[in-house]
Amino acid sequence: MTLIIWIVTGLAVGWLKRVLLPGRPGGFVPTLILAAIGALIGGYIATYFINGEIGSLHLAGIVAALAGALLMLLIVVKLKI
Repeated sequence: MTLIIWIVTGLAVGWLKRVLLPGRPGGFVPTLILAAIGALIGGYIATYFINGEIGSLHLAGIVAALAGALLMLLIVVKLKI
C-alpha cells in the first residue's frame, strides 16, 4: 500500500509539472515515469531512516516521496534531458 501511495504521489507531481510547464522538453509519459521513480526513491530513503519497514505508512515517507519527485524533475529540467 505504501508503494502505491508513493507512486500516486509521483504521478500527481508529474501531471502538475506538465500542466504548469507545458512547453518544457520531454513528453507526458516520461515526465510521469521520472516523477514516480523520484517518489519511490525519496519515499524509500525516508522510510529506511525512520524504521526500515516499507510496509508501514509514515507522513515523512509521503513528504520525502513528494520531495524526491520534485527533485528528480528539477534535475531533468536543469540538465535538459
